[in-house]
Amino acid sequence: MIKTFLATLFLGGIGLCMILFSDVEESRIFVVPNNTKKEPLEIVLERYYCSQDKVPILELFNTAQAIKPNGDTYFFNDIGSFFLWVEKQNDKKALTLWVYATDTERYVSAQSAWYSRVEITPMGYGFSPYEFHIYDTSDYYFDEVYTFAIRGETLWNPMVRHLLVENKL
Repeated sequence: MIKTFLATLFLGGIGLCMILFSDVEESRIFVVPNNTKKEPLEIVLERYYCSQDKVPILELFNTAQAIKPNGDTYFFNDIGSFFLWVEKQNDKKALTLWVYATDTERYVSAQSAWYSRVEITPMGYGFSPYEFHIYDTSDYYFDEVYTFAIRGETLWNPMVRHLLVENKL
C-alpha cells in the first residue's frame, strides 16, 4: 500500500515537473508573417528566436532581420548566422536585409552598413555592423564580410582569428 502510494506520488511529481518546465512552442517566435512594409520589426528579447541557430535573442546588438518578398520576417542573433542563412536562400536578391548598427543603435540597411570583423558577438563570428565608417574599426563592406562568412573566414577559424587579432589581415 505504501509502495503504491509513493510510486503514484513520485510519478505525479515527475508529471507535474514536465508540465511546469515544458517549453510552450507558442511563446517562441521564429518568423513574423505579413510585414508588407518591409521595415524592421521591434524584437521582444527572449521571445524572438534566431532562425538559423534556434536560440533566443537576448540583446539587440549584432541582430539582423531578413524579409522575404511575401513579407515573412526572419530574425538572427548574430550577423554570421544571418549571412549563412541568406546564402541558403534561393531568392537572395529579393530579400530586404536589416542589421542593428552598433554605433547608432538602430536598424540600417545591411548593404549600406560598414562592418567590423573582430567584435565579441553572440555566436562568436566576430562581425558587427556600423551605420558610419569608423577608420580602423568598421572598414569592411557588406559584400566583403558576406564572402568572409561564407568562406568560413571568421573568428571561429583559429588562423584567421590570430591574424585579425594581431592586425595582420
